[in-house]
Amino acid sequence: FGSSFVFGPAEGCALAWAALQRSIVEAMAKALTVCLALIQALVAQALKYPVYSPGAGGAVETCEGITCKPVDCKPPFKFKSPEDAGTCCPLCWADDIKVPGDRSWSKGLSGGVGMNNNADPTLCRDVVCPPSDCPEFDQFFDGRCCTKCKT
Repeated sequence: FGSSFVFGPAEGCALAWAALQRSIVEAMAKALTVCLALIQALVAQALKYPVYSPGAGGAVETCEGITCKPVDCKPPFKFKSPEDAGTCCPLCWADDIKVPGDRSWSKGLSGGVGMNNNADPTLCRDVVCPPSDCPEFDQFFDGRCCTKCKT
């Protein structure tokens, strides 16, 4: 009696079927990996910002088909050509202009009210609550940061 195993037709068929399944799964995994890499490359390419490349010509020229409106630059702004600005169209540019912040829109705004005195000072730190639109007797505190109206 030798140490070799003899398989019947059923066992041999089962082993062949298992090997076939493994090779199909491996081939599908490789194909999926290739597809995902291709999709990732296409998405990355689509999300890139166009880069101005003057004189590159051909398919590299990203300003092709872009029409620019005429610009009229009033002082302190100066005309900046597309080549100097690195853009498709000319710009009005000022190197050292200071624009003060316009805070006129905030006139009359209060900034809200602070947290309820019974609120957790750690969890409600720096909270700003909207002012209540109800009389004080109609207000309640529900354990969160702000006082609320019952109705």
